[in-house]
Amino acid sequence: MANESQLLTASSSATTTLSIDYVTSDAIGVSFICMPGNQPTTYGNCIYIWQNANSIPWNTEPLAQHPIDVNTPHGSTNFTDLVLNNNSYIIGYATGAILTPPQQLYGNICSTAFIPAKSNGQGTIFTPNLAMTFVGTDSVAFNFSLPDGILPQTNTAWAGIWRASSASYNNPPDKAVPINLNAASGTGAINNYKIGRGLTYTIGLFMSGYDAVEGKHTQTTLATSLTFTN
Repeated sequence: MANESQLLTASSSATTTLSIDYVTSDAIGVSFICMPGNQPTTYGNCIYIWQNANSIPWNTEPLAQHPIDVNTPHGSTNFTDLVLNNNSYIIGYATGAILTPPQQLYGNICSTAFIPAKSNGQGTIFTPNLAMTFVGTDSVAFNFSLPDGILPQTNTAWAGIWRASSASYNNPPDKAVPINLNAASGTGAINNYKIGRGLTYTIGLFMSGYDAVEGKHTQTTLATSLTFTN
């Protein structure tokens, strides 16, 4: 337990975050911060909005959508020409394109912002998260947290590990594993991977793209990461 405690104090994380800048009767301004190294335009990132409760309707067409038109990991956009009434709205940030059935169509959404009914200010923000639960000599385990209602296994979500201080969009991970759970939160593990003393590693969580047949996994849907030193 002492080793695990020391590890947790030496860990750091990065994630994808939305925030609401303003809400009027016909427009909503949104800012985003996504993962270091992300190229949102190139990788097909998009922001969607629905009139709904605080959950994404995963297979329902949105009221509007905005593909991200900058290749920097932070920026802002706005939804205009809307007719906003006193209902509630949910906005989602997707790290990749619309998926195909049986995957959830909007299963690449990892971060959300909820605007309650009759609200003109900041709503409830959800950001994806990884947290370390175990580090051994040849395995690690972690908890993950994603938006409610998502089906990570169906969407081919996966995790990868690098001996590096960040996850990579280009360099293949040392090892990749699927998220074998259709729940918004749970535990994953990477086994048969040597963890060296005094070395730094990063685990990255990707919303889709695991390919067990080809062994080449889509690295552009990175949602969050956790870096630790053993």
